[in-house]
Amino acid sequence: MRVILLGTGTAWPVRGQACAGIYVEAAGRHLLFDAGPGTLQRLLAIGVTHRDLDRMFLTHFHPDHCAELIPLLFAMRLPNPARTKPLTITGPSGLRRVFRQLNAAFSGWLAPRGYRLTWREVGDASQRIGGCTVRSMKVPHGPPALGFRVEYAGKVVVYSGDTSEGPRVAELGRGADLLILECSAPDAHPVSGHLTPSACGRIAAAAGCRRLVLTHRAPSVREAQARRGVRRFYRGPLTFARDLHAFQLP
Repeated sequence: MRVILLGTGTAWPVRGQACAGIYVEAAGRHLLFDAGPGTLQRLLAIGVTHRDLDRMFLTHFHPDHCAELIPLLFAMRLPNPARTKPLTITGPSGLRRVFRQLNAAFSGWLAPRGYRLTWREVGDASQRIGGCTVRSMKVPHGPPALGFRVEYAGKVVVYSGDTSEGPRVAELGRGADLLILECSAPDAHPVSGHLTPSACGRIAAAAGCRRLVLTHRAPSVREAQARRGVRRFYRGPLTFARDLHAFQLP
């Protein structure tokens, strides 16, 4: 299983940082988790096009996690070469309504042409994709929001999306080889619905993960201070993600 963090930023613009997006290759399938602004360019940088994607998963509907859905669906309509294989997009309750509103705003130019597009609204659920399993779990983040767990060939990758601290996030990340948590607020200035470094450390310790990866960091989350916050609770391997950070899980 190959995991690449396409974008590690937040809604706050930072040079060299795209917004939220994670690419996972498992069982020969191309999976995309979140699609914040900059996702298409980051995919091209790793040799993946919009035509390659098999499944998309959206954690929630804030623009820094889903706004690239607009150019992505528009690109999928283009011919020469045209997309023909089906695409399934999974997200929380309201996913179909969001698409209808976006498609109406762009005069129907996001509707599929030449391929089948399926929308799946889920809560706590599980789906098989080839030889891998993707589990979703509701997480606390104001609007409907999901975290995702990918299991393949005995390896586990978990992505929290945006969330506040709680036992469900630790449950989702139980025993993960990679636990990818958002960390968008410093300990000194916590923000409702988001995680701080100390909260990430507590979740990682409770989950017993093998490696903690911090992403979706705002500029105010300084690495040295964040490391101290995490290390108060979690002593395992720790990665502060940058755009295009890649992990290979054998």
